[in-house]
Amino acid sequence: MHKKYLLSYTATAVIMLFNIQFNAYAETLEVPEGKQREVSGETYERIHAKDGGKIIGKHLTIKKSRFTPYDVYAVTAESSNSVIELQDSIINKDPDTDISLGLEAKDGATIKMIGGFITAVSVGASFNNTNSRENILENVVISDSDTDTLQILSGIITKKSTLTLKDVTVMHAFTALKADDHSTITISGGSFDGEPEGIYALNGSTITIDNNAKITSSSGYGLRANSQDSKIIMTGGTVSGEAEILFADNGGHIKATNVTITSTNGVGTGVMADGSGSIIELNNTTIKDVSMGLFTQPNGTIKMTGGSITASITGASFYNSKNAENILENVTISSGKDDDPQLFGVIASYDSILTLKNVKITQENIGASAVNSQINVLGGIFNVKISGASAESGGTIILKDNAQINASDGSGLDASDPQSQITMIGGTVFGKKAAFYTENGGHIDVMNVSATAQIGGLQIMSLFYTDPNDPQKHQSSEINLTHTSLSVENGAGILIGAFADNDIYKNTDLSIGTANLTNSQIHADVLLGNGIYWENKEFWEQVGFKAASNGTFTLNADQSTLEGRATIAKDRNVHFDLKNNTIWTLKNSAKEKDEDGNLLDIAQRSRSDISTLNLDNSSIIFNGPTEDHYHTLHIGSGKPDTKAVYNATGEAKIYFNTEWSDGIASADQKTDRLLIHGDVEGKTSVYVTGRLEDNNDKANTSVAANVRGLSLIQVSGKAQEDSFKLVNGYTTRKGSPDMYTLRAYGPDSSQGKANIAQNLFDEKNEDFWDFRLQPEILETGSGPNANALVPQTAGYIVMPNALFYSGLVDMAKQNALLANMRTSVLGKEEEKNTGFFLYTYGSTGTLSSERGPLKYGYGADLRYAALEAGVTLAAIEGQNSTTHFGLVATYGQLSFTAKNMQDAGKNTLDKWSLTAYGSSQYDNGFYVDTLLSYGILKGDITNAIIGKTAKLKNAKMLNLSTTVGKEFATGTEGLTLEPQAQLAYQHLMFDTITDVNNFTVDMNNP
Repeated sequence: MHKKYLLSYTATAVIMLFNIQFNAYAETLEVPEGKQREVSGETYERIHAKDGGKIIGKHLTIKKSRFTPYDVYAVTAESSNSVIELQDSIINKDPDTDISLGLEAKDGATIKMIGGFITAVSVGASFNNTNSRENILENVVISDSDTDTLQILSGIITKKSTLTLKDVTVMHAFTALKADDHSTITISGGSFDGEPEGIYALNGSTITIDNNAKITSSSGYGLRANSQDSKIIMTGGTVSGEAEILFADNGGHIKATNVTITSTNGVGTGVMADGSGSIIELNNTTIKDVSMGLFTQPNGTIKMTGGSITASITGASFYNSKNAENILENVTISSGKDDDPQLFGVIASYDSILTLKNVKITQENIGASAVNSQINVLGGIFNVKISGASAESGGTIILKDNAQINASDGSGLDASDPQSQITMIGGTVFGKKAAFYTENGGHIDVMNVSATAQIGGLQIMSLFYTDPNDPQKHQSSEINLTHTSLSVENGAGILIGAFADNDIYKNTDLSIGTANLTNSQIHADVLLGNGIYWENKEFWEQVGFKAASNGTFTLNADQSTLEGRATIAKDRNVHFDLKNNTIWTLKNSAKEKDEDGNLLDIAQRSRSDISTLNLDNSSIIFNGPTEDHYHTLHIGSGKPDTKAVYNATGEAKIYFNTEWSDGIASADQKTDRLLIHGDVEGKTSVYVTGRLEDNNDKANTSVAANVRGLSLIQVSGKAQEDSFKLVNGYTTRKGSPDMYTLRAYGPDSSQGKANIAQNLFDEKNEDFWDFRLQPEILETGSGPNANALVPQTAGYIVMPNALFYSGLVDMAKQNALLANMRTSVLGKEEEKNTGFFLYTYGSTGTLSSERGPLKYGYGADLRYAALEAGVTLAAIEGQNSTTHFGLVATYGQLSFTAKNMQDAGKNTLDKWSLTAYGSSQYDNGFYVDTLLSYGILKGDITNAIIGKTAKLKNAKMLNLSTTVGKEFATGTEGLTLEPQAQLAYQHLMFDTITDVNNFTVDMNNP
């Protein structure tokens, strides 16, 4: 008995011990083979649904024991139709042991977890080969086991699976979420924090994110799409990271809408696409607190519509990405700091293609830079510091749709190096130092642009250096302006400069560049100047270069307007080719300064120099004196081998301002001048304007002919007597009709040689040409000479007498009409009736003057033709008399040509008049005829050279005639005597007549 009792007690003790050990650990819940188990408030070591089993758990706690294998998930659903649904449950660590793997669904199984926590070391949740649409995590928090260190490797991973996440939080993970192998994940809200990777899609997987999710990567990517067909679509929310915050590589695709992207350390890259097929699309996205906003690596593509980029170094960089889908539209790019602009707004390099549509770039040093790449700019505003748009190393930039470029301390457009080209159509450009800058073969084409600058409008600079492969190869820059206006009020319209290494420093064949203007304008204080706006002599000397005073520059202007003086370096060749109504207005510089900032002497500011000038149907206009200095244009160098430095074709014109003087030294004369150091070809029309009329000096006939008047043009080389001619052959001065002509004195001139004392060239040579403005003199042979008058003057002198002649013809015809009325049947027998009459008449005549041309007396040939229409208004019969009243309307045309005046023209005047008449006849043969006429005159005064010189308008004419007579019968049948007395009066009324030759005529109402 005692032995049995002892054994029984021992067994009981063992059982109790084993029960104590067993109850210290939670059980495992496993539901197999289509069974279903619903549990609530329980604690398990592990739950497992397989082969169609289903577990529904609420308020469960899953804890790991020390005996649970490390590679086993705390919650597992596997195989088709297996389901685990958890609500407000916790997958947590044991106080002494970590959970490595949280939950997993695989091979067609489904897990749905709403509310709760997952704490794990390796994986929070895994979905493998399960495309159930019921895979859902909602309001779940996933984190590592120790919040002080990042221990969880993957918050959520999927492979060949479908998953929905709603308001899920993943914290302290290495990778917060990874979708692999064609998985599909839908995320609504929540937050995902991964150290190197926030959310990662690869191998054809798709992740869709919305409802303001928050993605964070403390040291790497916020969103990453890797490999072809991998895609992340995010709407709303924020993404932050340290490196590439949005990263698509190896063909991955990211699309973000209304997303805010920030860098956790302020130096990350906002968006990066790397590799062929890698695409990132951004819509209304905000990128801020980054060093670089957008970045493409070879063949990556980024498209951004709306939104903004705030970056400390570069707004967007496209590297080796030749894809037409690289587009930024309605995007604002800035550094966020006015006092600390970033380096580039946008840069495309190494054969990239980029399009900017209505992009606004501010607070940058360089707006858009194309390095061996192409950038298309459609509209937009670039407000930058150094360069608005820069193309180099073969880069191309095309600007359209009224883009606005502003560089506060540099150049608007900047093209450097051969094959680099900028084309701009429409829009505005401002550059403080240059509107358009080219260097070493750069090319700029501008059309329909309004441009302004403060220092230089066009800056053309060449850096000449020896090419070991081609020593003769030197690139020439080119700027083309079409329908473009350029204004540089305080600077130079064109600045040219060159630097050369010692090997080619003295090469005279170096080409600096060409500027071509078509239907364009340059308004500047100085048209052409030397130098470059960023000249630093010490820098160039350090790199083995020095400023070169040689080289060639060409300005071609077609139907354009140029303004300002021109200056060239000592050995430089500057060629101007002006055609098709181009106008170059030469003016004294008002603001040009020396290197020390002092205003240049007026003698320097009133001189222009170029090497050659081709003037084809174009004009040079001297603007007028300033500070009592007129302007002088020097053309050519005067070197022996210089030929035809001035070439005129078509209607070439030059307009001079002069202050009249006569007989004084050329150097003391006050006039604009053209000095040609070389040969002249072609013919040029000369206009003299300005202050010629202001001086009262009279012609000095006491000095030699080749000293008289003003020297306007001198030629050191070959010329012809008619190389320069006053337009129409003459001009006038001082508001008088005195004629002045331009006479040429020179080696082959019919006027004789020029006076060497009048020579203005540095090298005195008696065989030069001197074109002088001189008065035309009428030689009298004896007595004082008389000044010749312009041809139309004779017309003014003859005109009153010609008009009186026409008035007399009208009165004679009208008196004859009244005489006919007295003797007609109408008059005698039907005087109580009224009548209408119409007829024409004409007359020719000759006027002569006894004074002759030397005393300004001229004859004229006259011709007058008229058409009259009249009506008898009443015939009143008295006791002893009959009286007729009526009206006569007359249109007449008077033409007259002055005689004894060379080049006098035919003058034609039209006259409209209305005449009232009355005729009384008495029975005793006595009669009285009265005419009262009022007329207006219009017409043209002409000469044979230029045609119409003045228009006669508002002139009036009053005529009055009274004739008294009586018929006496004689004893001889058919013979009567009729003595008459006639009183005639004519009065002319003229306004002052303004003549095209700048004088007025006051006829004094004769």
